[in-house]
Amino acid sequence: MRTARQIDRYLTGGMRWIARALGLLASGPFVLFLIYSGARIFPKLSWSSLRGMPLFIVLAMATVGILIAWRWEMIGGAIAMLCAIAISALVYLGSGRGVILAALMISVPFFVAGVLFLGCCWRTRQTQLSWHPLIDLERQ
Repeated sequence: MRTARQIDRYLTGGMRWIARALGLLASGPFVLFLIYSGARIFPKLSWSSLRGMPLFIVLAMATVGILIAWRWEMIGGAIAMLCAIAISALVYLGSGRGVILAALMISVPFFVAGVLFLGCCWRTRQTQLSWHPLIDLERQ
């Protein structure tokens, strides 16, 4: 029979891999854009438009946040969440209400992956604290 600690570790691990897969799926189109069209498009981006260089930088930061979260879940998850909010805001402010659905399609996977990474960090810390030998001694 499995203990509660083992089950908690399996659930946290599953949540971690779902967050990783979702983050990579969200970052994939941006990375492919960089590989195939980045050299041609990058010089044409301007700072005067919110849909130009600011959006490019926020998308790059969201991708970096996902990669950081593979090692440091709290930092990377927070970066991914904040960048997801910034992506939606920049697209909405730069293009208006007509493309808000497209903005959400881009930013929601980053946001959900960030939330899942933060949830994994919280669950890992709770598990470590609740199963700590000194805390168990105090309960007896």
